[in-house]
Amino acid sequence: MKRSKIFVLAFSFLLGTSALFAQNRPVAKSISAEPGQDKTIELSWEFPAKTQPKILGVQIFRRPRPYAAVQDLDGDIPIAELDAAKKSYSDTLSANGSYFYAVIAVTQKGPYKIIIPGMNATTTGARPKVAAVQEEIPPATSREEAPRINEDALTESQKELLYADKKMRKAPLPYPGTLLGFDDGKAKMSAQAKRSAAELGSKKKRENVPIKSPYFFEEDMFSPDGGDEYTLFETLRAGLAPKKYAQSVELLQDFLSVHRNKETTERAQFYLGQSHYFCKDYKSAIRCFLEVQDAFPELSKQWIDSSLDLLSIE
Repeated sequence: MKRSKIFVLAFSFLLGTSALFAQNRPVAKSISAEPGQDKTIELSWEFPAKTQPKILGVQIFRRPRPYAAVQDLDGDIPIAELDAAKKSYSDTLSANGSYFYAVIAVTQKGPYKIIIPGMNATTTGARPKVAAVQEEIPPATSREEAPRINEDALTESQKELLYADKKMRKAPLPYPGTLLGFDDGKAKMSAQAKRSAAELGSKKKRENVPIKSPYFFEEDMFSPDGGDEYTLFETLRAGLAPKKYAQSVELLQDFLSVHRNKETTERAQFYLGQSHYFCKDYKSAIRCFLEVQDAFPELSKQWIDSSLDLLSIE
């Protein structure tokens, strides 16, 4: 009986310690990116009061696409390196567009590279404010202000543009056919022009359908100690995280061919749907998302809607 109590106490202590460690990781949280003045983005974040390992500095990363996994940092050079005490940064941009940011802590062991969207990486693109340019419109010239001209120097067609007092009209007279109602207003378009317009409309429609970015559940952001969660983590690291989507389909199908616990199976099924989605197999993606819509109703709806939109323009 005493041994059982000791085991329970020890297990509880370990759980509490691991939870405390998770809270004290050197990972930024509450990241925010808001447009400032003069093409700037005002970035802010927070770190836990005490972290293990200790934070010695901060690196700021920026790119035009979201940071969804730690592999997205590969090859990127930080746009700024700050002191550990800094909690904000003003980024001055040289070009317009939407930008995404990630804040990485630097410790004694080097950069603590981890990406958790919504915590240390922005999920919504920040766009700098652009000052409105007021177009200067010259004042209208009245008929009295119009200069007199030498009629003898004009051609017959130019003379038709004069008022009776020999001052130039501001605009040519309307086409007689339009004035008298002869023009039916129906412009005629050639077959080639119609085909070009149709192709342009199709391209325009395709460009307006946004492609989603890979989504990872928080449970799969850290490497677990073992079990199904660890196997799923390694599966994602080999396929979906590095964006090897065709390989990810095969790996996740192999993973799901073995009986797993309910929560891990649901997440793996959702990742399989994403892998099909990025392989442009939208029908298979929709089937996967439908299977887990009870577990992830909002997420599944977003991905199903996107799949249907993309399927409709194929």
